[in-house]
Amino acid sequence: MKLGQKAIESLEKWGAFTDDRRDLMVESDRFSIFCEVAGADNLSCSLNHLRLEPRAALGLATEQLKTWGERLGKRVRYLLEAIEMVELDPAHGHLLLRSTPPEKKTDGSVFYYELLLKTSGSLRLDRYCFDAVARTRKSEPMHCTRELVEKLINDLAATAP
Repeated sequence: MKLGQKAIESLEKWGAFTDDRRDLMVESDRFSIFCEVAGADNLSCSLNHLRLEPRAALGLATEQLKTWGERLGKRVRYLLEAIEMVELDPAHGHLLLRSTPPEKKTDGSVFYYELLLKTSGSLRLDRYCFDAVARTRKSEPMHCTRELVEKLINDLAATAP
C-alpha cells in the first residue's frame, strides 16, 4: 500500500474534527512522513506542515540535493503556485524551494509554499503568509482535498532520493 493511501485511511478513521491538532504519521521501509492536521471533514483537511524523514541520514552531496529539488519542482505542479528552487546553501546542506510567483493579495500580504530539503534526506513543507506592513511571516494551514493529500504524499515519496 502506498503512503498516500495509508494517510487517507488514517484521516477516514478520525472522521471530521476542528480545533484539535492531530499528528498523522505514515511509514515505509525507507522513510516516515509526518503531518500536523489542524482539522478535517469528509472531503478535505488542513495541514499545518508536512515532513519527510529518512530512516537513516543519507548524507547527500550538493548535486544530489539539487537534483532532488529539480525532481520535486517538475513533479509537484498542482499546488496553488508552482514551486522552484530559490537558494542552495552547500555550507549548511540545505536547498530552499518556494512558490514562484507567490500569491499576492490586495492588502499587500503574500502567501507562498516553502520546501526545505536537507542533505540528511529530510524535507519540510510549509505554507506562509508574509505581512508586508509588519515585515513578518506566519505559518498558514495548507487546505487540501484528501485526493491532493494522497497525491502529494505519494509524489514526495516518489521523488525522495
